[in-house]
Amino acid sequence: MRTIDLDTLANVTGGGAAWDTYVKTQRKAVATPYKQVVCTTAGVRGGPEMATQVYGAERTTGGDMIRASETIKGICLGGTSLPEAAPASPF
Repeated sequence: MRTIDLDTLANVTGGGAAWDTYVKTQRKAVATPYKQVVCTTAGVRGGPEMATQVYGAERTTGGDMIRASETIKGICLGGTSLPEAAPASPF
């Protein structure tokens, strides 16, 4: 009688270990683009408010809002995790 180790068996049969590995690789593949989308959205949503708080409602320009948006986006992208209010990864 021959024995086959579990890793080989899982690869051949498409067992749980193979599925878990597949899911991990797919999560890793979308992690960076997903973070880019979340951080860009955070900047677009928070930029106008940040600029208004810094410069005042009467003096804030579109350029001020863009710079504030890019600042928020940069801070978000530089972090090791997504903002607390960010939606969880879709899977």
